[in-house]
Amino acid sequence: MLKRIVKGLKQFLLLDHQNLQTPDKDTWKLSVLRLVLLSGIILTSAIIVHSSYTAYTSNLHNVLIVTGSFSALLWATLALGKSKIRMAAGLLTLTIVLAGLCIILFTVDHSAARFGLLLFFTLPIILRLFYGNKAAIAGMLFNIIPFSLLLRNEPMAPLFGVDITLPGAYIYLASLVFLFFNFCLPIAVIRVMASLERQSEQNEVHSKRQLKLVNQYQEIFNNGGTPSFFCDQQGRILQANKSGRKLIHQAQAECKYIHQLFTLTKSLVAGEAVEATLHSNHEAVYRIQPASLVHHKKQLIHCYDISQTTAADKRIGELRREHFTKHYSDALTDLKNHHYWSHQFVHKQGQKYSAVLLKLANLKDINLQYGFSRGDEVLADASALLRTQLPAAVSLFRFPGSKFLLSIDQAQCETDSIPEWLEKHLPLTVLQRNGDARLAFPLQWQAGYCNAEGYGAAAMLAESCAIALSQSNITQPFSPYDSKIVKLIRQDTRKKDKVRQLLEEDNLAIWLQPQVNERGDIIGFEVLSRLKEPLRNQILQPNQFLPEVEKNHWHLLFTQQVVEKAVALLENWPENLPDAPLAVNLSGPELLDDLFYEKLLRRFSESALLRKKLKLELTETSVISSLGETKKRLTSLANVGATIIIDDFGTGHASLSQLIDLSASVLKVDREFVERIESSERHRKIVKMTLELANSLGMQAIAEGVETKAQLALLRQMGFTRFQGFYFGKPAPVSYWADKLSRKIG
Repeated sequence: MLKRIVKGLKQFLLLDHQNLQTPDKDTWKLSVLRLVLLSGIILTSAIIVHSSYTAYTSNLHNVLIVTGSFSALLWATLALGKSKIRMAAGLLTLTIVLAGLCIILFTVDHSAARFGLLLFFTLPIILRLFYGNKAAIAGMLFNIIPFSLLLRNEPMAPLFGVDITLPGAYIYLASLVFLFFNFCLPIAVIRVMASLERQSEQNEVHSKRQLKLVNQYQEIFNNGGTPSFFCDQQGRILQANKSGRKLIHQAQAECKYIHQLFTLTKSLVAGEAVEATLHSNHEAVYRIQPASLVHHKKQLIHCYDISQTTAADKRIGELRREHFTKHYSDALTDLKNHHYWSHQFVHKQGQKYSAVLLKLANLKDINLQYGFSRGDEVLADASALLRTQLPAAVSLFRFPGSKFLLSIDQAQCETDSIPEWLEKHLPLTVLQRNGDARLAFPLQWQAGYCNAEGYGAAAMLAESCAIALSQSNITQPFSPYDSKIVKLIRQDTRKKDKVRQLLEEDNLAIWLQPQVNERGDIIGFEVLSRLKEPLRNQILQPNQFLPEVEKNHWHLLFTQQVVEKAVALLENWPENLPDAPLAVNLSGPELLDDLFYEKLLRRFSESALLRKKLKLELTETSVISSLGETKKRLTSLANVGATIIIDDFGTGHASLSQLIDLSASVLKVDREFVERIESSERHRKIVKMTLELANSLGMQAIAEGVETKAQLALLRQMGFTRFQGFYFGKPAPVSYWADKLSRKIG
């Protein structure tokens, strides 16, 4: 309990550790006030109680009023907080003045009244504590008045006849003055001195730390690897660190100023770095960096050696120029290339000109006939002729391959007149020596051109010219850009992308078309492909995607999926589907792919099911296109048991000897002949001769494209026993044929 009281009292009097350490003057002023007031109240309480009792018994009510008023004033002043320090200090001062006046003016006993004069002598100390030196001096001057009264040593008549003299008043007043001078004022001084001593201790600690930091910084300054100097405002060197002194010693002449050490081109300004070289060594480059010192009149200058960096920057600059030359120039023709054209494109914004993408169309033929070295020479000579024959105002750039780009100002030639302008200015022949002889190489030019106005990017303008060039040909060598062509190209691209995406996402489906015998029994199915479009829930027919497969050479990807799905169907054959083999179509090029061929050969070698149930159909045209290698691979497949079918026989150019070499065992008569056997005797003879040829070679023959009963009757008369066509069934999904069970066809 006592500890809590002591702790609370310390906090109220602001004597705890935190408040003693703080340098805040309001804190110690409030602490002094509370110490003076509380000690005064406590120490004088006995005097006030006893004197009040004596006054009460003596009916001296004036004394009760005075003592009660002073007690209330002291307690009210003690209750004031930190925000009212000046008011509290003023009330304390007023209390002392009023107490002194009351003692002087209302006490008849002269010896007791002099104690009131002594109270005035405490005013300078109180005023100095709370109001400063001027107030203290004013108090000191004011005290001349009570001092003169003290010297007179004459009693004064009570003011207004009011006498507050009590029996024993001398003892009361002497005790009051003793307590105030011996306790209250010393406590105030002790509190102030405690703060001063604590602050002095803290200052001493901070001074030691600061001195230590100064010594550390001085050591860092002296031993820093970067030369540093302290200079005055005129640049005189006042102090230098070890690295700085080393530079000064290396100087050829005496260096008292910074500009005598470095070749400065302008005055040093704080915060602004400049580059300079040493007077003694011009290859030594330094960055002079004056520090921005806010609280110091001297200049601190750091000097960073950037000699290596400068040399590296110089080398980098050389490499950049070399790279620029390589990157933006064509070594073969010594022309600026397409990179440079793109780089300078932005500077031509707003100019009216035409861009022409020019191509040496027959360079490929020259390379094949005479070699690439000769082709390069022809291209270099052609570019030299272009520079000679084209007007000087025309900008010429080398583009990849055998292309050039011309930038033609419309003031020289309007876009619509580009073909005539090119006919007039383009070189037509290059002459070169071949030993003692001279070779003349004709130059066949093609070009695509467009107006450059409205193009915000070089790539877009080049693309437009390339599109126009793609539309040029021998009969129309110079083609303008047409936005309608772009629309068609984009449509074609979208179609191409859609087909590719559907293939890659495994949306290929296999449909079946039956092959029947003379009785109408299903003896086999031809596998036909369709593409499913899930988003639209549509099926793409062959004419909607096969042209894209052929044009973009996706035969391998396409055929792999067809074969995989056909094999999967054979391995999981529906119970309701007649047991019959499948025939898949090969376009030809995929057989020349080593991985595809090896996998197919391994499958036939390892699976009796495939040898019995999977047949391979190749068109006559696709086989002939690469007969040598295809013959070897077809023979290998036939040797392991694969059945080879020649599809669309009669539409290609196979000779009888080639037909024998293909190891095929089945011929399919093309529908082009079958569909006209009712109306054309010539077609009937061709179809019959094909059947006889197959029989003579020990091959089976299938007539495809049978659509009518009359066609079927004629084919039967000729001796055909195998048929395929819409008359027996159109291509349909596997599920469709599975539902038909064992339906009799024919």
